[in-house]
Amino acid sequence: MGIGIFIDGAYVLKTFKYPINYRKLRQHIETTVGDKMDEGYFFNADTDPPKAERLHSALTLPPPHGPGLRVKIYWLQKKQLFWPKKLGGQPVVHPEHSEIKYELTTQKAVDVGLIYHMVRSYHKRKWTKLVLIAGDADFHEPVQNLVETENVDLYLVGAL
Repeated sequence: MGIGIFIDGAYVLKTFKYPINYRKLRQHIETTVGDKMDEGYFFNADTDPPKAERLHSALTLPPPHGPGLRVKIYWLQKKQLFWPKKLGGQPVVHPEHSEIKYELTTQKAVDVGLIYHMVRSYHKRKWTKLVLIAGDADFHEPVQNLVETENVDLYLVGAL
């Protein structure tokens, strides 16, 4: 029995414009769902290493001082942006400072890592309730499998 809690950190930071107290969030989830967390994970990409290190350390503190989450950090990929070939194929630059070239920064492997650890955790721990704090439809198939085939109760946390 118990709860599996899986948090997409980038989703939380983008969706909720204020800092989240993850210790209180865990307590709220346990009270609302009526069970104890069996295993919980926080997934993120390392965007600001010093600031992120403090957050990630706090997340791993066991109760009562912290939420007792396992933290999984993935990497960022930077890719320079270019105009399409039909428009010249040149780098996209700042309109007033041509030495500033624009890059696209994306997190890599967070969704795959979340899905992998969620399914792995379920098969090892057999928790009966899944709390998913994420806003990505990529999780549909594995979550649907856990709900329909394994009879797991699903609780989605998000913003409207």
